[in-house]
Amino acid sequence: MNYLVHILAQASAPTGPDGNPVIVPNQEVPEAFFGSLPINEIWDKIVNLSWMQAMVFVAFAIIYLIYGWRVFKALVMINFAALGLVAGRFVGTKLGSPLWGGIMGTVCLALVSWPFMKYCVSVLGALAGAILGGAIWRTAMLPDPLMWCGALAGLIAGGFLAFSSFKFSIMLFTSLQGSVFLTIGGLALLNDYPNLGAYLAKAVYSHVFILPILVIAPTVAGILFQQKLLKQEDSWAIE
Repeated sequence: MNYLVHILAQASAPTGPDGNPVIVPNQEVPEAFFGSLPINEIWDKIVNLSWMQAMVFVAFAIIYLIYGWRVFKALVMINFAALGLVAGRFVGTKLGSPLWGGIMGTVCLALVSWPFMKYCVSVLGALAGAILGGAIWRTAMLPDPLMWCGALAGLIAGGFLAFSSFKFSIMLFTSLQGSVFLTIGGLALLNDYPNLGAYLAKAVYSHVFILPILVIAPTVAGILFQQKLLKQEDSWAIE
């Protein structure tokens, strides 16, 4: 990975009189490549996945994108269990026991999510809206320092969406999660092909809007597809 970053830095660096690139010390890749999006960290996580892990991501993506609306209650519990694990381990670390903190956080939030399902869907819809709003802001090449404006607008819209259109809120967060899983798994599998992997890495590092587009497009497709399936489900109740 470091070799690839070095090659990218050489390709974008200014050239000297002899035509050779001039590398600025302690600056492998120009800051303009990244902006406020940690592309380097994201790409490192993707390329370090094994093919088996990538296939798991793709499998979960298919479930979320196609049948997320059917099993949304289970998915909400899983999401809140994961949030509880993260929060519990953080608090447990402060108290000297991250293991028990993670266990307690996972169990508590998973159990709480069931009786307060609509509010939990609202929380997940708000988070999905924030991510989608930031992605749209980045794709539109708007100023990076103000990307929080797009995320905040998406957060508010996604949060209130659950109370105005509960079904759409479910389709939003399930489609977004499925899209993220599909992007991660798909890129990890394609990266196994050396030539294609190098091309993808160059595209991701050179154009910071590539990753947001790869998330937005499947999200929209997933919402439209789930809406089509919903019209054929007369007996499906989510209230």
